Amino acid sequence: MLRRFLDFQRTLFEKGKPLHRLQPLFTAIDNFCYEPPINTLNPPFIRDAIDVKRWMTLVVIALLPAILMAIWNTGVQKLVYGSGDANVMKEYLAASTTFKGYFTFMGQNHRWALALQEGAAAFLPLMLISYLAGGLAETAFACIRRKEIAEGFLVSAMLYPLILPPTIPYWMAAVGVIFGVIISKEVFGGTGMNILNPALVCRAFLFFTFPGKMSGDVWIGTNPTKISDSLAKMNTDLSTVDGYSQASPLATLNAATPDIKRIHVDAIASNTLGGKVETFDTLQHQFDQWNVVGDHSATLGDLSIDQMQSFVTSPLDGGGLGLMPNNFDAAHSFAKTSYGLDNFSDGNLFFGNMMGSLGETSTIACLLGGLFLIYTGIGAWRTMVAFGITAFLTAFIFQFFSTHFGIDGGAWNPARYAMPAYRHLIMGGLAFGLVFMATDPVSSPNMNSAKWIYGGLIGLVTIVIRLINPAFPEGVMLAILFGNVFAPLIDYYAVRNYRRAYRGQAVPEPS
Repeated sequence: MLRRFLDFQRTLFEKGKPLHRLQPLFTAIDNFCYEPPINTLNPPFIRDAIDVKRWMTLVVIALLPAILMAIWNTGVQKLVYGSGDANVMKEYLAASTTFKGYFTFMGQNHRWALALQEGAAAFLPLMLISYLAGGLAETAFACIRRKEIAEGFLVSAMLYPLILPPTIPYWMAAVGVIFGVIISKEVFGGTGMNILNPALVCRAFLFFTFPGKMSGDVWIGTNPTKISDSLAKMNTDLSTVDGYSQASPLATLNAATPDIKRIHVDAIASNTLGGKVETFDTLQHQFDQWNVVGDHSATLGDLSIDQMQSFVTSPLDGGGLGLMPNNFDAAHSFAKTSYGLDNFSDGNLFFGNMMGSLGETSTIACLLGGLFLIYTGIGAWRTMVAFGITAFLTAFIFQFFSTHFGIDGGAWNPARYAMPAYRHLIMGGLAFGLVFMATDPVSSPNMNSAKWIYGGLIGLVTIVIRLINPAFPEGVMLAILFGNVFAPLIDYYAVRNYRRAYRGQAVPEPS
């Protein structure tokens, strides 16, 4: 019945009919419902019986775990941080130390249902805006050029809201996706001709145009003012250090300026970990001197906040650690991120119980999607593996040199460089970028050897931006766009080396 209805409507869009200009829109609707009657003319190309539409549909399926986690985690964070009740916050943080405690907490008073409701209210409008505004731009250019609407937008419009903070104003989200569609795709000739990942171009435009809405206290709920008021109410009787904030793991990393040394962070972490911190011997020597000079009668590993702040910020000649007082709060927050304390534990970061862009928080959700893409033959596993390994090795090199070279075994080296390498893989948008962004088939290389180089380049640049560039807390977006720019060059040399290797021989068809 639907087929007969569409066939009847097709006559209204034929050449010479009033709706002829809108033929690409009708064709897109028809192709969405049924298989296209022709072969793909423009990239991306696939060697399979399925068409590009179904190929893109598989990518959307791979995104489902990230989408579900986006809805769930956004709702949980809004429910807790927007409650205005310090007791709820304390209960949540205590429960988050174990998965059993976390789900028990969410099961009380039907919190799980409220979380899903709040999360859906944050995510679904952004997704709808992405499809409507971006689709309008795609349709307009298709009608002007009298070409078909490409199926690639089915994925781009889904990726876009997943890399946005939930508090982004709706009109900004609409402007961002329209800009990205036009500048990254249409000016280059449309889908298959773009050299940059469209979804990342949308985000980059918003990031540099409206930085206040894309970073800072923007990760919880849909109204940042209400969340700020709620946190202020919770923090009424608490000190700045003890207070609750919206700082994401990457925000604490970015706030750890080079003035904050390893020994400062280890001193703070020693209250929880005791002698397990690596600089404990140096720390104990300084502490003994501080104890004697100030007659504190304190015990390292069992200090109050005031005693800890005094020890860390006292001058070196007085036995302290010489940190500027205005840096103590940042050092205290970074200690949690670096050592996985409180709600920054490995389990929370891997599962996704943290703040960040809607779809980037859960490493496990991204990995599930990645495994599905690899199983179906759609995901470029070489790019994923190269990205992950190089990012880890780069972070490990920073960590190794920071903890093995320098005065007192690197105790006075900047703390940010000593961040455990593996934690970079479960923080921020690295997993999401690795699985869904870096593997974009149009803006990434086609040759297998080029994919290794391309993925490695992105992994290297990601960690370098995170640890060295003080302006950007996250390096994944810029690293992937940087890799996109060099992808054609990498492919060119890969093809040339491939042909040189088989010169004078029967050249097999490249992958």
